[in-house]
Amino acid sequence: MIKPHLKSGTALLVSLSLVAPFPAFAQSAFPCVAPSGDEVSDAAGFAANVLASGNTDLTAGTCTQDALDQALALSAAPVEEVAPVEEVAPVEEAAPVEEVAPVEEVAPVEEVAPAEEVAPAEEAAPAVEPVETPAEVVEILVPEAGEAGGEVVTDEERQEIAEANAVEVAPSAAASADAQAPDAEVVTETITQEDVRTSDQDYSTAIGAAEVETASGEGGLSNFEKALLLGLGAVVVGSVLNNGDQVVENTGDRVIVQRDGELRVLKNDDQLLQQPSAQVQTQTFNDGSTRTVVAYDDGSQVITIRSRDGAVLRRTLIRAADGAEVVLFDDTREIAPVNFAELPTLDSLEAQQDAQDATLVTALERALFADVGRTFSLQQVRDYKRVRALAPEVEVEAVTFASGSAAIDPSQAEALADLGVTMRNLIENDPSAVFLIEGHTDAVGAASYNLALSDRRAETVALALTEYFAVPPQNLITQGYGEADLKVKVLTNERENRRAVVRNISQLLN
Repeated sequence: MIKPHLKSGTALLVSLSLVAPFPAFAQSAFPCVAPSGDEVSDAAGFAANVLASGNTDLTAGTCTQDALDQALALSAAPVEEVAPVEEVAPVEEAAPVEEVAPVEEVAPVEEVAPAEEVAPAEEAAPAVEPVETPAEVVEILVPEAGEAGGEVVTDEERQEIAEANAVEVAPSAAASADAQAPDAEVVTETITQEDVRTSDQDYSTAIGAAEVETASGEGGLSNFEKALLLGLGAVVVGSVLNNGDQVVENTGDRVIVQRDGELRVLKNDDQLLQQPSAQVQTQTFNDGSTRTVVAYDDGSQVITIRSRDGAVLRRTLIRAADGAEVVLFDDTREIAPVNFAELPTLDSLEAQQDAQDATLVTALERALFADVGRTFSLQQVRDYKRVRALAPEVEVEAVTFASGSAAIDPSQAEALADLGVTMRNLIENDPSAVFLIEGHTDAVGAASYNLALSDRRAETVALALTEYFAVPPQNLITQGYGEADLKVKVLTNERENRRAVVRNISQLLN
């Protein structure tokens, strides 16, 4: 290529005179065809053409060495300013000019987005990335020793896995400030009685059967599966999602995946909010995250942001009486990892739980078993037993489930009166109160089956509390743990292990 110091017209033309071969035949100097293909009528036009086109190959035109000499004579710049020939040669090392992209093929600066136009795009970039949100992982079941091939995974080990995967986490588009982004698909619907499952109904889809219905294509997918498909990819059993999770069970309303040796249940956490006559507007963003506004007849609204795997990240209540906003929980905020060295041991927490002798009201109202000087994300409460065990538990003794069933008989539901009335009163006094309802199974059956079943059971208890005792559904979070926390440590069909537990986790979150 031409050296930097060959910048003047004379320099370029002198170089050209040294390297350009003579044409094979002689002719008069002008007019002639320059190397660029343009006809020139005099030396000045020839020199200007060569300088403009950068083409010095005289064999590409009809102009002769005489024409070149005349062009050189027009330049006033002294030849001695030209770099020595040996610095220019060898010609074959220089990239031929015709191989260099023509100027017109290079994007002009004015065609590039100005800096001020680029900046907003850079600021918006995180909003369209997958969430992968506080912990793209949700609801964890740890296979217990005793299940074939299962190993106990400690909370500390699970924390290490979460931290290792934290690099994959990105904020959801729905959680961005611009929640009204034009790229969001908006669907509005009115919930009817047929859309709502009641506590005395088992699911119409048998566990393990949904993949047969959905394997052929998207036509038979549930709304949850469609959202999951958008955010994470195929939901057929045996497929691997975009984030590396492998699908091991699909019930249509829940997808059980395996990651890092653990089972997790992905589901729509907004299912409880769908009450008859409610108006539901759902915005689905390009990354699969959603922002849902549920409007009720009394004028109140519940706004929920979910990640692309369906996990709830943030929920707020807009009260009908005064329009005030009540934040129930917010996992979009920055939350420190759990330092288990600062927490009481699980044995000490369970000992305090066993020694608890309190009424139902006292158990749900009382302070945490230990003041650890911090709050946690909802995801941390769900994932780590040592975190949620800080909050006293109330076992729902009135309900035990039939084997393989998630339904509650109406007679059992009526026995929940004390619990339901207490929870409703506590929420009336503190609208930001949040209760975690845990579902559990016995140890019979596959771990993935039990995880899905336990999660359904937790949801059923929440449905019963809402149906019979008007407990606000937005204040309830449901979570299944399968066979991971057996009350009676046996691997048989033990009825006491098919149970539900309630904790007031408000102090853990706020």
